[in-house]
Amino acid sequence: MAAGLGDRGAVTCLSVLPSAALLVACCIVAPARAAVDEFQQAVIDSLASAPRDTPPRLLEAAIRAAAVEVPDVAVASFRRLLQAIGDAGDGRTELLADLGEAFPAADLAMLERTIGDRDPMIGKALVAMRDAATLRRRDPARIARAAAGLAADSAAERTAAAKQLAAAREDALPALVEILQTDEPGQAPARDLARSLVRDLGQDARQPLLDWLGTGDLPHWRGIIEALDAINAADIDSFLLAPALVSDTPAPIRAAATRVLADRSRSRGAAPGAAAVPTAATAASHLALRLDQTLTPAGLPRAERLTGEPLADSRTAAAAFGGPVAGFVDRHVWDGQAGRLVRIRMPLRAARAQEAMHLARDMMALGAPNPQAVRLAILARLEETLVLAGDPATALERIEPARLRDAVTGPDGFADATVADLVDLGRERGMHEAAAAAATVLAQLPAADDAGTQATAPLPPGVRSALVRALDVPDDALQFAAARALAVRAGPPAYRGSSRVTETLLRAASARGQDRVVVAHPVRDEAQELAAAVSRFDYEPLIVSSGRDAVLAVRESPDVVLVILAARTMRPSALETAQFLRAGATAAPPVLVAIDVLDDDAGGCFVRDLMKKFQSVTGVALVDRLDSFFIPTIDADTGRQTAAPRFPAALASVAGPTAVDPALRAGRAAARLARAREALAIVGRLGRNGWDVSAAVPIARRGLLEPSLQTAAASLLATIGRAEAQAALEREAERVELPAAQRSVAQAAFKASVARFGVLLDSREMRAVQARYNRALDEEARAAAAAVLEVIDSPRRPLEPSPADAAPARSER
Repeated sequence: MAAGLGDRGAVTCLSVLPSAALLVACCIVAPARAAVDEFQQAVIDSLASAPRDTPPRLLEAAIRAAAVEVPDVAVASFRRLLQAIGDAGDGRTELLADLGEAFPAADLAMLERTIGDRDPMIGKALVAMRDAATLRRRDPARIARAAAGLAADSAAERTAAAKQLAAAREDALPALVEILQTDEPGQAPARDLARSLVRDLGQDARQPLLDWLGTGDLPHWRGIIEALDAINAADIDSFLLAPALVSDTPAPIRAAATRVLADRSRSRGAAPGAAAVPTAATAASHLALRLDQTLTPAGLPRAERLTGEPLADSRTAAAAFGGPVAGFVDRHVWDGQAGRLVRIRMPLRAARAQEAMHLARDMMALGAPNPQAVRLAILARLEETLVLAGDPATALERIEPARLRDAVTGPDGFADATVADLVDLGRERGMHEAAAAAATVLAQLPAADDAGTQATAPLPPGVRSALVRALDVPDDALQFAAARALAVRAGPPAYRGSSRVTETLLRAASARGQDRVVVAHPVRDEAQELAAAVSRFDYEPLIVSSGRDAVLAVRESPDVVLVILAARTMRPSALETAQFLRAGATAAPPVLVAIDVLDDDAGGCFVRDLMKKFQSVTGVALVDRLDSFFIPTIDADTGRQTAAPRFPAALASVAGPTAVDPALRAGRAAARLARAREALAIVGRLGRNGWDVSAAVPIARRGLLEPSLQTAAASLLATIGRAEAQAALEREAERVELPAAQRSVAQAAFKASVARFGVLLDSREMRAVQARYNRALDEEARAAAAAVLEVIDSPRRPLEPSPADAAPARSER
């Protein structure tokens, strides 16, 4: 999560401002102005009528000129301002802060839009002004002085202090809360002003105060409750129930929460004599219902910032998660060590988890009303654990198994049935990452008992059924986690869904850790052109000619992260292909429907009809095939790039910036490769336990070609009693181009296969090994063939009687 505006950002902006000498050089004569109308001329004359020799007057002149669309005059005034800033020396920071506070942010933003592209120093100076003014408004020492000024005897001093605190907005809340929780008679005017300032903040103060209330900062809870009462938010009652009802809450805090709840109850027209505060059981039930609503897709807050549009450079795409659109919200969280609110930008899932954990803690403090409420509280804790670990595609790799197990442990201890309920809850609520994390815990073998014996009893039928249901969710990580748990702990087949286990594991095992794109186009030359274009962005293209082949390619490999369809794809059509992909049992990759130049030739309506058809299909975008889509635009005269390729932005608009961020792409590809390695190992274990895993032969043979998968693939092939499996190991054992360590792995696996199943090679293959041994020109190739022949001959020797005149097996010397 990226921190908000801080000292470092302001220093960076300030450091790029030039020295006085350079600024003088920047003050060149403005170019001749275009013709102006009477109103514009009147503004220019008014600016020239009075001397403009101070920084505020120069900035005002630039703003006024830009407002009437006379950019040349605005630039000339601003360049004189840059010279004045450069001449300020050590007082440059204060001058920038003065300018940023003296003029509205909207005027500075308008000025940047109007003339920012005329000179790069203009944009940098405007950013420095805003940053310096913001840092001054947020300065804790300045806020503390202003807070003390609320109690001044002079009305002018109190007004000036209130103005400074109002400008600080949410950053002034800690100082205002300190004032609101005091009982000193002399602080009454200050409390009234503080309450008024908090009320003016309105909903902007709600989230910071609720987050602060959710921490263990008990000394400030009373002031926080008073501040929440001042903003009069409609939905804060739920968060005041625990402070009002928990028995060990300090009396002043309990009294404040009770009073606020009573006042709000009367304001809503409660019947006379009605209880102002509900019972603890009623409050816990209310919190459980509120938590149930929060842990749903509807509980995600509305994004305040979107990072997918526009996206000029994929290397700067923000790391985000929480849905197909990468959204963020700016939130304040309480930093207990610093004693202040810190502004951060967090993903939507993190914001939801923050509120859910607050509700869950309050509910558990009051006493959960039923087991389902306990499950919701555990789910909230699990979700918080995941979102704090970062990118959901790789979060489980960064969480220690013991910590993950603690996250799903309930008040009565760890239970498989409880974790299975979490799998179902996450699956039903679209929280697939949480469901996958719960399934991962179920795959962990139970700890050994006091006698040192490890319990390996199969999972109960109810737990097994929950995992089987997770196999139907179109999410690769969840399907793999569920299949792994079933393979490790469900016991031998057959049980309902056991065939899906091997299918899921084999699909995961087919990954190679390389982003692949399926290009479907009926014309081979056009498909090759598209494939070559998209390969510029580090994708491995797979060309098919029909929609059916595209669907099959997606279902066969989890490495497919993008599909490019020609608009005129047939068997089935592009629309039907996209619908098949969305309705499949595997995760649907984003789809780009490429419209050829001549698709709407002769005044037809093909493109218009295509747009109508796809408007209700999610995860799909219609794109053109102009050169600028995949290739940067270069100025023919200067040779400079004037526009980046549009492909990253188009893909980000469909799948979010995570789809084009190189670091995230690499992390997710590595996660797929790690799952493939683990899946091969699990399938090999199943084969040794008697499962029929013969369908894994082609996948394992391809795995031999990937160095990171070779050991697991060779071990799997050694468990399969098929001639093609043994032949693949034999060929791998003789590959002299392999490092000796990898070749020895294949030789050991080949030896294990022969020891288990006997020699399955036919006579032609064995003669070929002998021929390679006899014709080998170097010792390494001869030694590799000799090792294979030694394994082949070993099972035969005890079965063949020795001739009477045969030499003794051992030397008699």
